[in-house]
Amino acid sequence: MTAPTLSPATKTALGRIAAMHEACGDPARLRLLNLLTAGELCVCDLVDLTAQSQPFVSRHLARLRAAGLVDVARKGKFAYYRLMSLPSHAQRQLDAILDGVHAADAQLRRERDRAATRAAKRGATPCE
Repeated sequence: MTAPTLSPATKTALGRIAAMHEACGDPARLRLLNLLTAGELCVCDLVDLTAQSQPFVSRHLARLRAAGLVDVARKGKFAYYRLMSLPSHAQRQLDAILDGVHAADAQLRRERDRAATRAAKRGATPCE
């Protein structure tokens, strides 16, 4: 007995779920997602909050973007990232992962709080 062939739509859905989980499988990307739950942030904010280099942060943001987890808005020479709106099943999975990140460590909670302050500031004052 042979297994049924998957439809193209099913293969696409499975690919998206696998890409999301693969993107969440890296501590640096989980940290960036944790920060972005606070709201839209500029790459310069993420570099400052993580104390990582701009190429390092940008490379991981590119992976998150390719997985469909973050979106970018370019304003002049600056790139502002935010979490994407996901289908409900994917959002529930991401929320569970990020709730675990938030609960795992006090430093991660403090980082998210600092990111929220920075995101509120960015709403009023874009990068210069």
